[in-house]
Amino acid sequence: MTHQNVFIIGNPRSGTSMFRMMMSSHSSIVVPPECGFIQWWYKVYGDWSIENSQSKDDLKAFISDLKTSKKIETWELDYTALENLISSRLPKSYKELTSLVILQYGIQNGKAPYVLGDKNNYYIEHLNLLDSIYPDAKYLIIVRDCRDVVCSYLNVNALATDSKYKPKFPETIKEMSLDWLHKNKKILSFLESVHTSNYALIRYEDLINKPELELQKCTEILDLQFEDQMLDYYKNKMEPSELLDWKKKTNEEIDKSNTQKYLEQLSAFEIDEIMSVSGDLMRKFGYL
Repeated sequence: MTHQNVFIIGNPRSGTSMFRMMMSSHSSIVVPPECGFIQWWYKVYGDWSIENSQSKDDLKAFISDLKTSKKIETWELDYTALENLISSRLPKSYKELTSLVILQYGIQNGKAPYVLGDKNNYYIEHLNLLDSIYPDAKYLIIVRDCRDVVCSYLNVNALATDSKYKPKFPETIKEMSLDWLHKNKKILSFLESVHTSNYALIRYEDLINKPELELQKCTEILDLQFEDQMLDYYKNKMEPSELLDWKKKTNEEIDKSNTQKYLEQLSAFEIDEIMSVSGDLMRKFGYL
């Protein structure tokens, strides 16, 4: 089977995890929890060939390195099954090799997916690399109001948790706004080189208020039909427990009220500070 690769990209705290779970609830799509192994191991295995696939030593080295990838343990991969899958499919490139890792995750979760997805905010800084590895990939982009992203950054920064994976966000309102601006500009700059048929850009606010309509846009570019079960994503409990302290809403129904939190949490001065930094791009996204 020929598979379609898709990447879910967005600024942190923009609903990317919920979005991942929605897409991965489709019967023909699998999107594992975040793990940046594709970029991390490219320098070592980027020139992978069928000869490497036929080499037991090379295959064992790849599996051994893959196991050390940050957060890969949350996938609970069956590495023996993965090794057998690679040995039987004999991938001829790094694209095919890494796709089989995602496919294995799907298989052991009871799927035979057509679409192999990867969600990672970290990839914002490596979009051109992804494009070089997966020239036929498609992209699902989600954006969120900078003012609410700042609120979420503040809340996570103040969160007490024992998880070693707690994200580290900027400390000041200005730095948070600049972070949002930088990341979303990087995404838009990359999209200039991507054909409009190969990506969908949606807003978090539209996704939680009109989820079926927004998800239809996403399945359409993947040549698939929307499935009702995508709205039941929260029932699947797909987010790793190690990350739930700051992602509790992924196990809950869509909260349509989860917008404009900044009106209660931020002062007028703080809102003005955000606007002075990111107002132009917020206007482009329709937030002003």
